[in-house]
Amino acid sequence: MRKQTVQTQIAMPSDLKRLNRQKILEVFRSGEVLTAADIHEATHISRPTVMRALQYFCQCGVLKSVGLGSATSVGGKKPEQFAFGDDRKILSISLWPQSITFTLCGLVGSIGKLTHYEHELENDLDEAFASLAGYVQQYFQDERITSDDLYGVVLNVPGTVDYDRLLLRYNTKAPGWGTEIPMEKYLRPIFGDDVVLYVDNAGKAVGRAVLLDNPEYSERRLLTVFSTWGISACMIERGHVLNGRDSLIGEIGHAVISDSAETVCTCGKHGCLESMVSIRHIRRMLAEDGDETLGTGENVTFQMLFDASEKGNPKARKIVAYLAHCFATVLHNLALTYNQDMIIFQGDFAYADSYFDDCLKKELQQFRYFPDDSSMTILYDKRQLTELAARGDSALMQRNYFASFGEAE
Repeated sequence: MRKQTVQTQIAMPSDLKRLNRQKILEVFRSGEVLTAADIHEATHISRPTVMRALQYFCQCGVLKSVGLGSATSVGGKKPEQFAFGDDRKILSISLWPQSITFTLCGLVGSIGKLTHYEHELENDLDEAFASLAGYVQQYFQDERITSDDLYGVVLNVPGTVDYDRLLLRYNTKAPGWGTEIPMEKYLRPIFGDDVVLYVDNAGKAVGRAVLLDNPEYSERRLLTVFSTWGISACMIERGHVLNGRDSLIGEIGHAVISDSAETVCTCGKHGCLESMVSIRHIRRMLAEDGDETLGTGENVTFQMLFDASEKGNPKARKIVAYLAHCFATVLHNLALTYNQDMIIFQGDFAYADSYFDDCLKKELQQFRYFPDDSSMTILYDKRQLTELAARGDSALMQRNYFASFGEAE
């Protein structure tokens, strides 16, 4: 009988060299000043290999020598120190329904200041990007930069994104844009041919930022809930953001929770979560049955509603219980397919009161498949959404930059 053999792919020297270079460069993502000994200790790559890689990156301008460090405790030659040397920036742009926000970030380190412009998003695609071009020009003048100072640009928007082809499939907040929008066609004339471009979903950009401060969450099955001008989620499994073929994974705002509801969502369906928990719907509920504290609801905000509920206002608590029920319905159904073990609310519902939290947990605990000792960890992240979006965008672009040094030369 003929014996079958298993063929294995042998790593070539060039593959090993690229892998070593990538590992060495990754150490500099912290922004620290390092010696060859520091890198050897962090990567366990031989010192001669480390020195050759450092020389290569210095020649490329990615790293730079910053002089000699202190001698060791036993004396000897002072070691040469190296730091990240690519001064190009990442520009994060949040193109949202009522605002445009620009944030300039380094390829390592933290994000810079946020520059915010109030702006109503145009429903016409050409007009929207003509306006964006004007804001970019103004921002460049104010910051005294040009496209030559940029490594890349990340534009985060409402809607579903084809990340591989740089297509915006559909923007529910600007339906006049149409479908399958080639974003590079609109962004290249603004930023030129040499800038790396990414387009991201706003909710996923915001959700991705959670891992930056809590790397331990990368071991969890995490669900972040983005809530402001819409509802969406970012599902992160072991540090990886789930998208799916049509980038629909996470679009929980369009989960139907009441097909008999009269409320029509921007997606065209009746009774979607996003429309059922919108501030517009809550104001209609208050108009039908007003309250001395909240009035008829014409100007009520979620913050006002949650504050009143926390103080025990019966009408506010009735509506808050309704909101908790809507979210519990969707989270229950998600558990059957995704089985999330941690939920983090961001945006408007990050300010939910203890009554909302109690109602939500009580409903989820009625699901008998959850263990008796726990259901899900539920947290509330009150940080500014645009700041989180910028941090998520910069992390996405930084990962692309550092991963590129592991690609074939």
